[in-house]
Amino acid sequence: MSGRYKLALFAFFLALAPILPVFTGIYSFVQAEKVSFCASCHTMTPWINDLENPKSRSLAAIHYRNRFIPHDQCYGCHVDYDFLGPIDAKLQGVEHVAAYYFGNAKREDIKLYKRFPNENCLHCHVHSTQFAETAAHRAEMAQILADQIKCATCHRPIHKLEFESAARSGVTVAGNAEEPR
Repeated sequence: MSGRYKLALFAFFLALAPILPVFTGIYSFVQAEKVSFCASCHTMTPWINDLENPKSRSLAAIHYRNRFIPHDQCYGCHVDYDFLGPIDAKLQGVEHVAAYYFGNAKREDIKLYKRFPNENCLHCHVHSTQFAETAAHRAEMAQILADQIKCATCHRPIHKLEFESAARSGVTVAGNAEEPR
């Protein structure tokens, strides 16, 4: 190998060095929207199993089974729809990954970082005729839109694990997750 060839190769790798992390970061942020990304962490297995279970009556499974969110189902529900919501959701995903690899994350430790805003549900449902024509929604619409009554108050379980966790602690979880008519 000639000296000139070695120098050109060295220059190429030197130029590639700062570009590679940028493309890796972009690729990782896009991958973080996929269910397969969430499923890649073994602590998320129970949530993914519930999501993909054709017999589960959880809200997540019903949405997944009926493709109410056509793709990126975990991300579609868990991203906030405000200006920085997508970035915030991905940074929280990075926190999950860090806890998984560098912490001692256990399934019991997995919780939302903040209260689940109704806007995440309303982003899709507020424009639905079925939603707007439901008597309970009409009666409480102002409070639902103001996030004073949580969607999850009536629409439970979000994930099947809510029932399992509640049963272990002796709590009853009310709700009515149903298949659409």
